[in-house]
Amino acid sequence: MYHYLKWAALSLFLKRNLRYLLFILIGIVGIYVADAVYQDMAAYSVMTKHTGDISHYLLMKWTAVLFFSLLIVWSIFKLGVRERKKKEKKQMKKGGEFENDPYMKRLEKFKTPRRLRSKTDVLIERKKKRG
Repeated sequence: MYHYLKWAALSLFLKRNLRYLLFILIGIVGIYVADAVYQDMAAYSVMTKHTGDISHYLLMKWTAVLFFSLLIVWSIFKLGVRERKKKEKKQMKKGGEFENDPYMKRLEKFKTPRRLRSKTDVLIERKKKRG
């Protein structure tokens, strides 16, 4: 029984966060590919005796590594943000922090229904007052 619950929890986590997990995987693969390409290009430059190009290859490698590292960090940050947003919404509903929000104040008017009076209600009240 618990085995199925574990798989259900894992599949739920993967379903909700698949996009960010793929970004993390792309970032890790991108860093390894950038390093492999740099090593190949540096070896090729040494073999062809164009060693002046190695600095350009190194700059391109570190640009790619920095980009993919930022992608990984952003994805990890986004993994946790969804849970924090849910907790904040629950706290706002419970804590009453909606009082400071002008939109929520406007919505409060619609939450509490006012009694609508029709023309017949007004006529009946007038008749009761008269006699």
